[in-house]
Amino acid sequence: MGGVRARGVSGGGSLPVPRSKFGCPVVPVRAIARPRLVGVLAQPDWRVALVTGGPATGKTVSVAQWFGTLGPIAREWVTLDAHDDRPERFWLTFALALGYAVPGAFAQTAASATDVHRLPQGFLHRLLAAWSAVKDPVVIVLDDVHHLRSPEITAGLGFVVEHLPRRSRMLLTSRVDPRLPVSQWRGRGWLAELRQRDLALTLPETAELFAALGEHRLTTSDVEGLWRRTEGWVGGVRLAAAGLTDRADVSAAVAEFSGRTPVVADLLADELLHRAPKELSEFLLRTSVADVLDAELCDALSGRSDSAEVLRRLEADLKFVTATGPSRDTWRYHPLLAEMLRSELQTHRPEEVQGLNRLAAGMLQVRGDIAGATRCLLASGDTDRAFSIVFEAAYRRADLADIPGIVAFVNLFPRELVTESASRMLTYAMMLGLSGQVAEGHAWLQRARVRIGDEPQARAEDVATLDVLRLLMFTVTAVAGDEIDAGRRAVEAVEAGLDLGAVGGRVRMNLVRGYLLVDKPGEAGSALRAGSPGDEIAALVLAPALAARIAVRHGRLSEAERQATAALQAARAFGLDTHRGTVDAHLALAGVLIDRNELADAIATFRRLEEILQANPVARVYQVLLRLEQARTAAALDDYDGVFATLREAGLLIAHLPRSALGCLVDAAAARWHLEAGQTRQAEELIATLADGASAKTLLSARLDLACGRFGAVQARLGRASLATMRDRLTGELLLARAALESGDDAGGHVTVAAELAAPERLVRVLLEEGQAVARLARAAAESLGTESGTHLAVALGSPPRPRGAPQESTAILTERELSVLRFLPSRLTYAQIASECLMSVNTVKTHLKRIYAKLGVSSRAETVERARLLGLL
Repeated sequence: MGGVRARGVSGGGSLPVPRSKFGCPVVPVRAIARPRLVGVLAQPDWRVALVTGGPATGKTVSVAQWFGTLGPIAREWVTLDAHDDRPERFWLTFALALGYAVPGAFAQTAASATDVHRLPQGFLHRLLAAWSAVKDPVVIVLDDVHHLRSPEITAGLGFVVEHLPRRSRMLLTSRVDPRLPVSQWRGRGWLAELRQRDLALTLPETAELFAALGEHRLTTSDVEGLWRRTEGWVGGVRLAAAGLTDRADVSAAVAEFSGRTPVVADLLADELLHRAPKELSEFLLRTSVADVLDAELCDALSGRSDSAEVLRRLEADLKFVTATGPSRDTWRYHPLLAEMLRSELQTHRPEEVQGLNRLAAGMLQVRGDIAGATRCLLASGDTDRAFSIVFEAAYRRADLADIPGIVAFVNLFPRELVTESASRMLTYAMMLGLSGQVAEGHAWLQRARVRIGDEPQARAEDVATLDVLRLLMFTVTAVAGDEIDAGRRAVEAVEAGLDLGAVGGRVRMNLVRGYLLVDKPGEAGSALRAGSPGDEIAALVLAPALAARIAVRHGRLSEAERQATAALQAARAFGLDTHRGTVDAHLALAGVLIDRNELADAIATFRRLEEILQANPVARVYQVLLRLEQARTAAALDDYDGVFATLREAGLLIAHLPRSALGCLVDAAAARWHLEAGQTRQAEELIATLADGASAKTLLSARLDLACGRFGAVQARLGRASLATMRDRLTGELLLARAALESGDDAGGHVTVAAELAAPERLVRVLLEEGQAVARLARAAAESLGTESGTHLAVALGSPPRPRGAPQESTAILTERELSVLRFLPSRLTYAQIASECLMSVNTVKTHLKRIYAKLGVSSRAETVERARLLGLL
């Protein structure tokens, strides 16, 4: 192509400049409009614009689109190359560009720059003077200024920008950050910038480009997947579209597209790897094994000591390297570049792959980057170690009830590798269960069970782990079977020294929880005391929380309150506010508050429990247990509609489970409240489903006898029953007292025993639940104990508080005349007849009665008889 010479200059000494260097490139027909980018350049307040981006980023097209919007403004476009990195050549080209923009205005300036060897002195001053003489603004675009490395040229460009005539502009494009005073321009507010991240296509722009390229078969999901993989890199999107042209299975083609795809790998390798100096190519290959890069990691992988500087230079020059983090001291390669580099490393240096990945994995694991360490371990072929660190990390998230965290870790390990061993399948099942995927976890557990059964000689660790997980699954689902037996075997295996890792560390705590689910508090307590609870969290949170639940079931409220408080304090110290142990502790506290008839505080505790359970979707068991306590509270408030609505909710939560231990607890509660509501038939059907010999069935059967008027049966049934807990014995005494009252017998002995059991722990609600008659008798019996705990119980049951400092005299000191009147009160004699028998007037009898009422704390004749019998006065 012929050269262009400055007007008025001839001879061999002039510099030919190809005319093809000038003029805006034609915007491709299938290019999409980028108004977002054009809008940035359309702003009026910049003097110089800098557009930087790597290969095939669309920067030239975007600038050309803006260039075409300038209308009648004088302008010229110059495309630079390596030949322009000579001052005399560059400035002649620059002067010619100005001449094409404003014909005739720069002829002399261009003529003075035609010397092949040097620029004339004062050339830039003459160029700026000529430019200043042009009245209208001029726009010059210098495309590909990364070719300009001469300090003389870059210094001159900085000088021109510094003295640029008013309203004129210059726009520079480059693949790398040019060696120009960009920071100075930015600080003065002269600079408009578009960097590679700005040039990246948005998701809608990506969809528009695919459509413009004639690819209409992609789903929204396909487009989004390719957009994320290319990160909006225009060249990547175009290559992806080209690769789809002859593919019938579009979804498969989309799934296969990566930095290893030949057309992508060839472009990136040619542009970014093979053109780089050897030591830089070496750095890129060796550090590509890690997703997130920093100086220390890259020094270790590359063997260098200046990785931070190398990474900063790569970020500035390569554009496919991005600084991340608030301090910009970590970096990452573009996903397609990283995939290409790893493929190159595997192809040309396979012997280095394993060592580099293991080195990176070790460093990343120490830093807590489990995702990065796992990917490197899988790339090195060390699947066992990868599986181990993933699931240890997931198990730690379970303590925080961090379900998304567990799921994220579980998803790091390829599912197809899980089936390589029974032990992996078992651990995988556990993590699925703890992440709320209970049904899928149970399915994997069954698969592991079959695998172990099919092995000629199963590993003892696998057999014991299967027992551990069957017990754990029981505590999560409460599906009944022989899981408690499996749990006992697992505890014995761990006690015998079998190392089951994290999964076996808390098996004793799960056995305790299992016993509580089947309402065996005695066995739960024995298991808790029989050995070490496990790790620190188990010892300080789980053990006291479960001890609190056991104590509530026994009726030991003071111990329950103390243990639950200790568990919650430890949980707060560990930052485990939503831990299962925290739920156990709150559940125990709710039970304590209900038993003490502090219902407002109990309801507040329910609200806290509900907040915790919302963050823990695997806690279905606790949701049912909470509703059982809420039903009891509703009954205390005489809201039987609320009672049965709450029990229906509990039933729905476990309706899908075939054999649920929770079902027994719900049925027992429902039977109790059906009896209180007078619905004996429904209660009888539910009681029949309960296990024979269980305390719940014995006590409910006695209540059914009472409801049916079989008072002798109550005495016979409870007389031969063996009730293990103090709470159950207390309930038994109260039922016997009710039977005695209904049959006209003396209930005093039973009520006194009940008061003696209830007073030390202030078990108020259990007394009130047996009706007003029993509560009145219990109040009198509590007062007659002559103890501080008895007084507190009596007050809780309705007695007026004793004035502070008042002497604790017996309330049953009656005069002889009062006693003579009292002896006739159980009879059916009228007051006149009693007066006749006692040889006193009716008014005197009434006076004595008032005094008896006051001394015994009663308000009626019937209450007086009941109280006097309890006090031994009748």
